[in-house]
Amino acid sequence: MKKLLLAACALFCFASCGKNRGWNESPPPVALLIDTWESLGEKAPAVPQPPREALPPQDAEPWAGTVSHHLLAGQLIDDWFRELRDRRLSHPVQTFFIISPSHYGFSTQTWSLADCAWRIAGGLVYTDADIEHTIAAALGVPYDEQVFPIEHGVSTLIPYIAKYFPSAKVCAIAVHGEPPMDQGAAQQLSDALSPYFTEEGRGKNFLLISTDFSHHGDSAATAFKDERSRIFFRTPTKGNFIFCGCDNRPGIYVLSHCLQPADTAAVLYHTNSFELSGGQDGDDITSYFFTFFY
Repeated sequence: MKKLLLAACALFCFASCGKNRGWNESPPPVALLIDTWESLGEKAPAVPQPPREALPPQDAEPWAGTVSHHLLAGQLIDDWFRELRDRRLSHPVQTFFIISPSHYGFSTQTWSLADCAWRIAGGLVYTDADIEHTIAAALGVPYDEQVFPIEHGVSTLIPYIAKYFPSAKVCAIAVHGEPPMDQGAAQQLSDALSPYFTEEGRGKNFLLISTDFSHHGDSAATAFKDERSRIFFRTPTKGNFIFCGCDNRPGIYVLSHCLQPADTAAVLYHTNSFELSGGQDGDDITSYFFTFFY
């Protein structure tokens, strides 16, 4: 399973990073071109398609959601983005705010941001440079460029954004996602992002939490942890975010603190690496929740 996930997720997309750029400078030209699995000619593996669980009401326009960043789940990522596109026809997403785990310990800042462009088969997907610059200023951090060339938590999702939202830009933020969570830092990130998710902001922005859930357990342990995670999806509140057992707890925290009283969630898919891989490594399972908040 480990080899399969590495083959599915690793992007081998190193690029010249240059020096960090301070947030108090003018936004620079795109300094970092990053390959994606699509630009490298890779494909998502064929996997069994699990049944859909639930959908938002027909007239609902999702403003946030959780998505796996394992290419093993690429077919489900594609279906999730297609569903989002169909539900945002009246208000297409202009900027995807992607909160990703910083997987490899390359972050030198509490929050890693940079002005990147990601290569796809047909061109490039760009950072929303003005927003990225503004958020870095609000957080008081310089750009942390070395993180993103190998960060599959962002680059795995870029080709799907380009496919279904070809005019959209990206604001990517990488954080230390594993427990224990620095709640003060998570609150600072929430304060910086919440102005973009007012009623008006939701009409053009989308909060995309790149995350996988239970890790390194067998079927029984995975089921136990996932049932706890469902507590948040059944009743999404600020207090319930803590039940999510995932690799991006700060992202879930931000999502929970951008909720409005009437918001609820729908789980489109729930599956895991054991099921998608055809039964490999049953003692080292990663689980996936694909959800919409509306």
